[in-house]
Amino acid sequence: MDTLKKNTILAAVTGVVFILAFLANDPFLIFEKSYEKSKPLLPGRPERVKKIVALNINGQEKRTFARTSDGWSVELAGSPLGVLRADSSKVETGLKNLFEARRYQEVSSNKDSYGEYEVRDSDLQLLLEGENGEKIAQVILGKYSGAGNASFIRLADEDSVYAVKGFLRGDWNQEFDQYRDRTLLRLARENVREIKVEGKSNFTLKSDDKGNFNLEPPRATDKNKVNTFLSDLLELTGTRFAKDKEALPVAKWGKITLVLTSNVSKEVEIIGPNNNSEMFAKSTDLPHWVTIAKSKAEALFPKLDDLLEKTPLPDLKKPGK
Repeated sequence: MDTLKKNTILAAVTGVVFILAFLANDPFLIFEKSYEKSKPLLPGRPERVKKIVALNINGQEKRTFARTSDGWSVELAGSPLGVLRADSSKVETGLKNLFEARRYQEVSSNKDSYGEYEVRDSDLQLLLEGENGEKIAQVILGKYSGAGNASFIRLADEDSVYAVKGFLRGDWNQEFDQYRDRTLLRLARENVREIKVEGKSNFTLKSDDKGNFNLEPPRATDKNKVNTFLSDLLELTGTRFAKDKEALPVAKWGKITLVLTSNVSKEVEIIGPNNNSEMFAKSTDLPHWVTIAKSKAEALFPKLDDLLEKTPLPDLKKPGK
């Protein structure tokens, strides 16, 4: 092979290598993807996840979330409370954020740097399982970086550490009670037949054939006031759970009994206020005391006179004035 041909081949090879290196570095971001369009860190969709085990919270806690027919349950290892209803909205939001994490920015693959990003095996981990215990992923949630609203994450069976949007660890390391469902009542109006209120004022409301609630025994009932009362009662949620050994008020505020069309009865009991003007409530569906605003408690026990339809006063003005 003559010298000219050799030089031509060498130049061609050099040119190809240069082009490949140029494209690999992509200095003009020709092939740059957006964060949203880059490859997701986790496979599939959040709906695949049937169980979540959160490990190493506060260095030792273990929490287990399980998907149920009507939402999620949660259990704290070693707690005498056992399996509890979870705040399904909170769990679903945490899952959604996880599945939106992308392999967009790898910050390290060096194991010696795991401590810097707080993605060691001893840091907070989530084990995600699907049907029949199928392992979907095991992720380690690292610290938050103030720059760019990002945090760090690593899959347990990979070396790479990624910077992803949001503070994913913050979705899962909050106080345990934050993951418990604080719903006292959630009922459809058409499923309620009768409501009996016992408090500073006692009254009974019964539903008629058209789904309107009227005072019993029959009296002219202010439909707007009753509708406001029902809106407060049928979607009733507490603010926080009473803490262990917390001094609960002894004063009874009142009790509400609801009879459903299925002849099942549900009750809501309210006590208070305490020294901080907090009210506490529990129900058939949530037998643990939670706080509710005093204004909410007052709205649930209106005066009977406030529910009566008022006869408008006659117009005493003379014609033409």
